[in-house]
Amino acid sequence: MTVTTKLIDYSDEEGNNFEGVLYIPKNVKQSKVPAVLIFPAFRGITHFEKDKGQQIAELGFVAFVADVYGKGVRPTERADAFATMGPLVSNRVEKLKPRLFAAVNTLKTFSEVDTSKIAAIGYCFGGLCVLDLARYNAGLKGVVSYHGTLKPIPDIALDPIVGTTVYVHHGDADFHIAKDQVDGFHEEMRTRQADFVFVSHANAVHAFTEPEADSFNAPGIGYNEKAAKRSWNATLDLFKEIF
Repeated sequence: MTVTTKLIDYSDEEGNNFEGVLYIPKNVKQSKVPAVLIFPAFRGITHFEKDKGQQIAELGFVAFVADVYGKGVRPTERADAFATMGPLVSNRVEKLKPRLFAAVNTLKTFSEVDTSKIAAIGYCFGGLCVLDLARYNAGLKGVVSYHGTLKPIPDIALDPIVGTTVYVHHGDADFHIAKDQVDGFHEEMRTRQADFVFVSHANAVHAFTEPEADSFNAPGIGYNEKAAKRSWNATLDLFKEIF
């Protein structure tokens, strides 16, 4: 299927400027279709997230790769990426939340999007982003986190998650996401009365979906083809269910 790609400038309520990437299936004319937000891993937007946007649009959905870091902020070194991500993770309500909702609200402005059928997927840091949107009851049909941080948002009420199916794909050998995070996440979802699915992939470590992960040369980071394919196939099944 032919896909149209556009760079989209947008901003959040704090005045920060962003540049996301929009993918629209060519066969979308007058009818509105479901849409999927894609939140990048710790490096920000890379070709990996762009490839996912292309794949999703080829399924007939609108896809939007969100820019959480800011227009022109594309770290190439690990240290720079963590330095950019750090302040957002340490202040998820005041700094990160406006950026997440700016992406959601921007996606809703496109005439091709059925705003009642929006999902979000995210990798690593992006996994934390989509889980936070579920926690904020952002009106999404579903969210999928791949090897994402599972810690709850500090100092907010554990209100029920309503109308959003939560999927988590976790590497069973991922020591970056400690067992207490996994256990705590299950307790949080139960307290929130969430519709959630948690899948622990055998032998998978952190960043298991990313083919380039082995080149990072970092402990506990690596690609796992079987886990990557299984988690993606499960995501496609979820889209069929919620859309």
